[in-house]
Amino acid sequence: MRDDRRGTSSDKTLSVMDLFTPERPEWTVDEACIALGQSESTVYRYFRSLVAAGLIFSIRPGRYLLGPGIVHYDRQLRTSDPLLRAGEATFLEISSEYDGPGSIFISRIYRGHVMSMHEHRLGAAPFPEGTFARGRLAPLFCGPPAFAILAFLEVRAVRPMFHKTASGDADWLEIKRRMRTIRSLGYAASVDDPDPGVLLVSAPLKHDDGGIAGSLSLSLASSADNVASIAKVGSRLVDAAADMARRVLAAVN
Repeated sequence: MRDDRRGTSSDKTLSVMDLFTPERPEWTVDEACIALGQSESTVYRYFRSLVAAGLIFSIRPGRYLLGPGIVHYDRQLRTSDPLLRAGEATFLEISSEYDGPGSIFISRIYRGHVMSMHEHRLGAAPFPEGTFARGRLAPLFCGPPAFAILAFLEVRAVRPMFHKTASGDADWLEIKRRMRTIRSLGYAASVDDPDPGVLLVSAPLKHDDGGIAGSLSLSLASSADNVASIAKVGSRLVDAAADMARRVLAAVN
């Protein structure tokens, strides 16, 4: 979903980036003019700025793709974000405990969605990417990675988020009940929701001041032992999240 950015010239320039999607990875200036409702000279200026920054590039005359600069900034994120750096040791520990197939990943709220920031695949067997594949925008009120964050925020902060994406008091009451259950357990879990055949468990990643930095999730193939697996994985992730918080605090002090 594209964000409707208005305001500064920089905002409008960055709105071009929203055009590039897996379904439509390649654009011309003329096509972007139509999509953005801007003049050719204006959109050309946007493209020129993004090319200079390496965020888009011309694969052949007049046609543009996302550029190598994104990979550069992605590496900067991976090496500088204390939470992602703290996650590396956790990923190694948990991957040694589970043969897979599956994945362990860190998610954050981003532009009204939940998005996996960093992931590690478990085992050699293939495992479907699913709703929470790294970099994919997933609905905010969908699945444990999101609810493990939302449930530990103040309700007054969550309600406006909900009403931007859904409506109906009955639905909101159900959301509140679900969040209370998650808070009492300390983690969120689901089977076949939203991805069929997948057991998914998520724990909140907390700042030292009690704020929520994101969620830590483990996805595995669903099995006959789902109930026992959820309890075991939930407890493990809560402990792992606490360890990550301690490593982050040690790294920034």
